[in-house]
Amino acid sequence: MSEFTYRDSLERARKAVLDSRSKFAAPTAQETKQAAVEGLMRPRARPEQTEAQSSTASGVGQALMEALTPEAPTETPNESAAPETSLRPQARSGDDLYRGLVKRGLPEHVAKGFVMNFRDESGLDSNINEKNPLVAGSRGGFGLYQVTGPRRVAYEAFAKEQGKDLGDVDAQLDFLMLELGGTEAPASRSIMNTTTAGEAASVIVNKFLRPSTKHGYRQSRSARYLSQNL
Repeated sequence: MSEFTYRDSLERARKAVLDSRSKFAAPTAQETKQAAVEGLMRPRARPEQTEAQSSTASGVGQALMEALTPEAPTETPNESAAPETSLRPQARSGDDLYRGLVKRGLPEHVAKGFVMNFRDESGLDSNINEKNPLVAGSRGGFGLYQVTGPRRVAYEAFAKEQGKDLGDVDAQLDFLMLELGGTEAPASRSIMNTTTAGEAASVIVNKFLRPSTKHGYRQSRSARYLSQNL
């Protein structure tokens, strides 16, 4: 079971547990503590229940809690320390993005190199927009790898043509592959000539993403990737 599916299942279990208590039974201190430890107490508004929903929730909640005890989600190397991603539906884990890139045909070490860059570019948030664009009046970068300027315009046209939201993860990964096979083919050849994730990540930041070199930002990222020996 993937981390994304597991979180979705856990959320459904959490809702069922909360619903099962009804408004007349507040949780005990021990129950609250245990639920917090298990990650089931993230605040979320709960709609009013009908009497029928309230009467069946207790049994459903317990059944879900017993059924949803998955194996630990599979992680790729260096993914265990991944920060929490946005709770927006479009955002995904590093594992999920890695698998999506491999499924699209990228070598495993290259997929890992892209995920390393996604973390630095967007924190894995496919909906994020650059807060302080370097170019005055610019809309800045957008999405997992912060497409900017003409590349952003091209991505927006691509997403519209596909009938997808701009924050859609699959649209962004598909566009990335489109760039690698087209306008960014020279960068793609350099990326594919690498043999490790760290080397791939370094080439990606220098030849595919090309962020500002101001204050040594690009150089420091490249050096950090190479030093990880992945």
